[in-house]
Amino acid sequence: MSTPLVTVGIPFYNNEKTLLNAIRSIFSQTFEDWELILVDDGSTDGSLEIARSVDDRRVRLLPRDGRNLRLSARLNQINTAARGEFIARMDADDMSHPQRFARQLEFLDTHKNVNVVGTSMYILNRQIQPTRKITVPERHEVIVQNKFKSVLIAHASVMAKAEWFRRWPYNEKCPITQDQELWIRSTSQSILANISEPLYLCNEFAATSLSKYLRGTHIITKNIMRYGPSEIGYLRSLYYAGIRYAKAAAYMASTSLGLRKLLVQSRYSNLSQDDRDKAKSAIETVMKTEVPLRRISRR
Repeated sequence: MSTPLVTVGIPFYNNEKTLLNAIRSIFSQTFEDWELILVDDGSTDGSLEIARSVDDRRVRLLPRDGRNLRLSARLNQINTAARGEFIARMDADDMSHPQRFARQLEFLDTHKNVNVVGTSMYILNRQIQPTRKITVPERHEVIVQNKFKSVLIAHASVMAKAEWFRRWPYNEKCPITQDQELWIRSTSQSILANISEPLYLCNEFAATSLSKYLRGTHIITKNIMRYGPSEIGYLRSLYYAGIRYAKAAAYMASTSLGLRKLLVQSRYSNLSQDDRDKAKSAIETVMKTEVPLRRISRR
């Protein structure tokens, strides 16, 4: 088998309702020189059977170990196994726009100094209809100007050279918010960029729970105090840690008042009719794409 240019990695855990559409979006890509690596993180639903059923030589299901090692470990596993020159991130809850890989590869080819490129996103509801979008800044300086507050790049949308991912492995002590730890640690020696066009389709219903959000806040503030003092000083690090805890308090308050959805959606932009038409066209293309499947027995 020839070496693919792009490896797409999808770790999954109990994603039987969304995994096939995530895979479908890879088969819908206008760029076809890819391999897809699937890795199960100890699912207890039908996700593994869906992954096993895909019948295409470009798709590899890594051997199952039955453990729930969490995302950081599985991403490192994918990055080690990847045969492509580039690696594209992808969550099992979401879908990629059919032109995503072509546009990201074109961008990286014309911006040789950029290490990692993400994209803006359309937000989808449970009916797989576009509702809003998240627009991210294009330039590295803007993306990371307040990196101890937030790095403005969507983790699941990124593509980078495999050698970059292997130079900067995920910290497996961070079971969640691993992307923020990675950006804090790597961006002083890396260039990040975004494509302003929404090329990633993110499911709104996969929103973070309150308990996960609070755990993530704790981990991020620990990382701020670990890496911040040497870059921005101790007092500024405390300031950014304080901002994180203030946001967590607001999140808790909005949850108790039943307003969490409104708080989350405040980060999103409304869709113009042109945006809505483009998003619907992309979704239609994905949903019409056939994935070769074989019948298998449940195990």
